[in-house]
Amino acid sequence: MGLIYVRTKDIEVNLNGLKIEYSIEPGKVLVLILDGNQGKAKICEAVEHGFTIVETVRGQAKRIKFEESELL
Repeated sequence: MGLIYVRTKDIEVNLNGLKIEYSIEPGKVLVLILDGNQGKAKICEAVEHGFTIVETVRGQAKRIKFEESELL
């Protein structure tokens, strides 16, 4: 069986005020998903060349697609 690589990670949410705190990482473009339906927050790094797509179903976040390409 192959190794599964998870690109997203959970961020701690302050449930009292539903706030999060996260630092900007120099040299990176990060995608932050704030899911008000589930009270969760996730973060992932955007691909260097291509698309980082948050897919929703019926107004709820379901998956993130990473479409990468290479410059010629």
